[in-house]
Amino acid sequence: MIQAIYKGIEIEMELHQQTHGFWKCDYTLIKHPERTVTLHHGDKEYPTMDLARDAALQEARDAIDQAG
Repeated sequence: MIQAIYKGIEIEMELHQQTHGFWKCDYTLIKHPERTVTLHHGDKEYPTMDLARDAALQEARDAIDQAG
């Protein structure tokens, strides 16, 4: 589990290696103090864990920007 904070919203990311070697990353947005949770299952695959993590973090930041 990887965590980050962006604009006061917690981002939790969970990486999954696929059987064919590619990676997916799910992320959860948690707003405090009410602990509102939004889960997004990664639907894109990437050849490395780092690319999957970076893409999920950018998607999460974009979702926060659009909601704000």
